[in-house]
Amino acid sequence: MSVKQRINNMREQELRRILWITIAAFVVIAVLFAGYYYVDRYVRVGNQSTPDGDIQKVEQAVRDNPQSPELRISLAQQYLSQAMYAKAVDQATQVLASFPEQEDALMIAGTALTRAGRPQEAIVRFETLVKLREANAKTSNDTVLEAAYYFLGQNYNAAGQHDKALPALESALKIDKTDADALYQAGLASQATKQYEKAVDYYNRAARLVPDFTEAYSGLIDTYTALNQLDNVACARGLQALSIKDYKTAQTDLEYAVKTLPANAQAYFGLALTYEKLNRIQDAYKMIQTAAQLDPNNIGIQQAFGRMKNTQKEQE
Repeated sequence: MSVKQRINNMREQELRRILWITIAAFVVIAVLFAGYYYVDRYVRVGNQSTPDGDIQKVEQAVRDNPQSPELRISLAQQYLSQAMYAKAVDQATQVLASFPEQEDALMIAGTALTRAGRPQEAIVRFETLVKLREANAKTSNDTVLEAAYYFLGQNYNAAGQHDKALPALESALKIDKTDADALYQAGLASQATKQYEKAVDYYNRAARLVPDFTEAYSGLIDTYTALNQLDNVACARGLQALSIKDYKTAQTDLEYAVKTLPANAQAYFGLALTYEKLNRIQDAYKMIQTAAQLDPNNIGIQQAFGRMKNTQKEQE
């Protein structure tokens, strides 16, 4: 099972957030255990789970040299990759007791606490990491800082501190505007603080980046309901149904949405994909043509338009 699967089936974006931890740990482990193919096992997406024997080797190395922060960080990373969150926190915390500004330990402890559902404790780690990275950032594209902002915002949301979550998530999005998970969390924070129009924008942007982002559609349904925009509720409900392959429900809601929201490209796009799945190729092609006209700069729509155009020609 991959790191992504083990840590709550995280999306690809979040996998990249912790990848730098894995790389840092690999450097230490590779020195200690030459001959083991750690790059292949821990860094490559789609890797297999860490064998218990490898963890035992690092545990033994820590027992042999308990004063080594590098070894403890390596062990903490391996515990994290195996969803052994309490042990990961313990090892990282022991490092932080002597080196309170050790960034690897802060990230590992914060991530493990997040996965363990302990947001208040995670917030302390990520607030410290953000301050350190903000003070020392050398570029505007600091991916570690972006990850710290994201996790800080996520934990603020989990702790009900939505007014603090939104600034942290907006800071993450300044570094990476394509972070769909940060957009979703920003939507949650905006919705919780009754900034509904802002929430709609964040949820829509997240769904455009990840078309099967079911949770983003749930956010849209709730937010549009709060705004009493029932036509948009139907559209979001149809797109959500499409994301979970409930094509009959998607068809019903999206057929209604294209009638009541004739300028909504996503409604036509969703209905085109639904018809395609139902093998209604001619109907799908008509819908995708309209979607492409309404939103000519949408890459996903244009790709689907090209595919359906070719399918239409093959059937003529």
